[in-house]
Amino acid sequence: MPAVALWLLVALAAPTARAAHAGSGTATSYRIETEGTTRQLASGANGRLVLAIVPLEGTHVDPAAPVRIALSGTPGLKLSRDALGHQDAVDPGSPGPRFEVPFTATQAGAQEARARVDFFLCSDAWCAKQSRDVAVAIDVK
Repeated sequence: MPAVALWLLVALAAPTARAAHAGSGTATSYRIETEGTTRQLASGANGRLVLAIVPLEGTHVDPAAPVRIALSGTPGLKLSRDALGHQDAVDPGSPGPRFEVPFTATQAGAQEARARVDFFLCSDAWCAKQSRDVAVAIDVK
């Protein structure tokens, strides 16, 4: 009977150990890039915010799980969208989706575009939800 109790204890602990492993180190398994974003423009001009989720080798953004990106900005930026999902990616089937959002600079000065990015990052052994806040400085002349 003690062997059965030990087996039950190991069986119950296994999912917890797997979940803990999936979450540890996942934040270093990808990066979010903003290359291609318009960083400087004149007041009244149009620019583009670029967000790319770049999984490192052996990982990918789960195409079946939701990707949610909430967008906002300082008062001097008018973003064309306030939310994005998988379907809004430039290439929705990519292992690392890239998003491009037009904006208009409406006020001179230091402005900022912000994004709350939520998605699931996976490898062959695990999937873990990721949340990251991104802020991009934009200088409006």
